[in-house]
Amino acid sequence: MAFKTCMNQNGGLRFIYDQLELQSSIGRKRMLNQRFITDSFALQMEIDILSEVIQWLEKDSSTTLIGNIGLNLHQINDIQQTISNLSNGQVLDDIQLFEIKKFAILSQNIVNELHKNNYFTLPFFDLNKVIEILDPENNKIAHFYIYSSYHPKLEEFRKNINQAASVQETEEWKWKALQLEDEIRAQLSKKLQVFHEELQKNLEQLAYLDMLIAKAKLAVTKRWCRPQLGNETTHFLQLYHPSVQAVLEKSEKKFQPIDIDLFNAPCLITGANMSGKTVLLKTIALAQFLFQFGFYLPAKEAVVMPVEHVLFSIGDQQSEMNGLSSFAVEILNINNIILNAKHGTIILALVDELARTTNPEEGKALVSAFISMMNKYKVNALITSHYSGITASCRRMRVKGLTLNKINEKINPNNLGDFMDYSLVETDTDQVPMEGLRIAEIFEIDEEFLMEAKKQIKHE
Repeated sequence: MAFKTCMNQNGGLRFIYDQLELQSSIGRKRMLNQRFITDSFALQMEIDILSEVIQWLEKDSSTTLIGNIGLNLHQINDIQQTISNLSNGQVLDDIQLFEIKKFAILSQNIVNELHKNNYFTLPFFDLNKVIEILDPENNKIAHFYIYSSYHPKLEEFRKNINQAASVQETEEWKWKALQLEDEIRAQLSKKLQVFHEELQKNLEQLAYLDMLIAKAKLAVTKRWCRPQLGNETTHFLQLYHPSVQAVLEKSEKKFQPIDIDLFNAPCLITGANMSGKTVLLKTIALAQFLFQFGFYLPAKEAVVMPVEHVLFSIGDQQSEMNGLSSFAVEILNINNIILNAKHGTIILALVDELARTTNPEEGKALVSAFISMMNKYKVNALITSHYSGITASCRRMRVKGLTLNKINEKINPNNLGDFMDYSLVETDTDQVPMEGLRIAEIFEIDEEFLMEAKKQIKHE
């Protein structure tokens, strides 16, 4: 599962990708193809390497080192096809030879910068011999043509072209020069072929370095925390969703971070509509993805259990293309989660307002049944609901909701969020706070309508 695939499923990852200061096309390609890491040892290694780059970045107070490396990375092109042609024994043309020369010079520039600053974590090959082959005049300029110094006769042929007495004689010398140039290209390609693995490895490492530096810059700039690997518990302290925070900051509003612990068992989150339950699930999904793609996390503290898949049913996923209703799509998503649980796949399941589009009695039954299944198969699942009367045994939390004691000014739809407390508290009740009518009263909705609604509640 690649980053680009998950990015299409999670808008938060798209926001993060857009924040990364990737300098090269190979770095962007490397990030988009980054695999979702499920092995704990590999995850630890990835976080350790990123941590080293962050420490190195923090020491470079003048940013000269990062600036020099970035300048070189920015000029690197993706020469994967040229390297492939070289490895297959093809004779390279002048453009391809130029690509190899330019890449080797830029690669060596970066390696020299790294070694000057005692950074040896990522291994690179020395490409000075490649540069020597393609730069016989040792001018270290990213420019290539068939130099006369490659063959003593070539200089003679070129001189004769300029001194020829007739057009026919000129063409004859040009033909001889072209034949010799073709021979030289074949010789150069043969000499370079033995370095194709070194070129390939450096191309991959430079793409990886670009990605690491971009991740490190993001972590340092945003002051994200280094995540720890969890075995039986996921713990977040002051976790937040970067894109939601950015939107709120533009409106000069504060984002309330999340504190939550998750286990290999289901947890039911209750709360009225507008209480932030959906944002909570999206935030946790994003944090899990970021962790397993090797990022630091937008939190004060984070301990995260690795999973094999993040499976979710969040938002309106109605498919007009295949004629499925939102409920049908939701049930298929739920079935997929259950089948993975039965198969023994280690998953994080995030389900928002399960069965909200069916009648309440069926809805409560479906939620209770799903929680029971997650309990049976010990799945780390977070389920939100605004239904009261969910009877299944599970850990329960609720969003605090409206802070009525703080209301001392006029409330309207634009500032309602200022009076909401989105923090989570443990609860042992299956009743959801009834805040809908209270919000309607605050907004001064028609009084007769509200009275009728209250009568209906009493009758039930």
